[in-house]
Amino acid sequence: MKTALAFWFLLTLTGCGMSDDDELTQVRATDRVEKLVRDTAGALTPRPQLELIPVSVPPTACLDKSESLQKIVVSRAYWLRGVDRNQHMVVSRQVADYWKEQGFQVIAKNAQPDNPDLSGITEPDKFILALTWGSGDHIYLAATSPCVWPESYR
Repeated sequence: MKTALAFWFLLTLTGCGMSDDDELTQVRATDRVEKLVRDTAGALTPRPQLELIPVSVPPTACLDKSESLQKIVVSRAYWLRGVDRNQHMVVSRQVADYWKEQGFQVIAKNAQPDNPDLSGITEPDKFILALTWGSGDHIYLAATSPCVWPESYR
């Protein structure tokens, strides 16, 4: 769980300041992160069952110093259930291929055997994507929005 939380902090930090799109609302950002994860999972064989990681649901503060302190980032992370450990690297390659097919940038590939750690960024809207190994030999997909104004601010 420590690995997941540490990576979660990294996603929150890197999701900030990626776009000045004033039209991106919290609701639209939430829809987009859900779609990014679900579409990626839908491209995988075998198709995993998605299990929401509850800590990923509440919006978190935008940590980018160049952005308003009132802005937030929206994230979602899902465990990929039904993917055996011996399939982790196969799934990682499928995810990287799918992201590239979508025109996304794969910005980091770090992995120990059977423990994928892959991140990407969508174009042109700059959402952060990740496929990461967590404790218990499970992998999860996550997506984080650029900094947005919370709905309560509007």
